[in-house]
Amino acid sequence: MKIDQKGDAGWIYRLTLENLSPADVPAMGDHLKRLCEFDRYSRFFSAMSDYGIDRYIAGFDWTRMVASGLYRDDTLIGIAELGWASTMDSANDASPYAAEMAVTVDADYRHRGIAAWLVKAVAIQGQRAGIRRMDASWIGGNDSIAKIMRQYDAQIWLNAAHWHGTASLV
Repeated sequence: MKIDQKGDAGWIYRLTLENLSPADVPAMGDHLKRLCEFDRYSRFFSAMSDYGIDRYIAGFDWTRMVASGLYRDDTLIGIAELGWASTMDSANDASPYAAEMAVTVDADYRHRGIAAWLVKAVAIQGQRAGIRRMDASWIGGNDSIAKIMRQYDAQIWLNAAHWHGTASLV
C-alpha cells in the first residue's frame, strides 16, 4: 500500500468532497490561514494577514457565491469558490452570467489533482446557479491553474503581471 507524505496509508479514503455553506466558514478560515505568505499572495494578489482573512470570510455573501471543499477527516484541505457581482438592474440577481473562480489546496496535498477536482465540483454548482462563464486570474508560474483553465478550453491572455482566463460553462 502506498504511503503519503505524512506517512498515513490510505489517506485518500478519508476524503470528503462537500458543497460548502456558512457552517463551513470557520474551517475555510483555518484552511486559508494555513497558506504561507507566497500562497496567500497567489490567492489574494496582495499580502494577507490572519486578520485580513478573518475580514475576507466575514464578508462572504452566500447569495452570490458557491463553494466546494475537500475535507480530510475534519480538516478542510482545499476550497474552490465561484463568486459573482450583482447586476445594475437587480441587487439580488437570481441568474448571474459570469463568476470569478479561486481555488486553494493545502501545501501537503498539491499536485494530486485535488484543485482540478474542486474546480469541477464548483463549476457544476455554478452551472446549477446559472453561471455560464468562469473567469480566473493567476500569477505567472501557477501552472496548475493555467492547466485547469485549459481543460475548460479557456481563452487565456497575459495582462501586465497576471494571467487571465475565461471559460464557457455551457
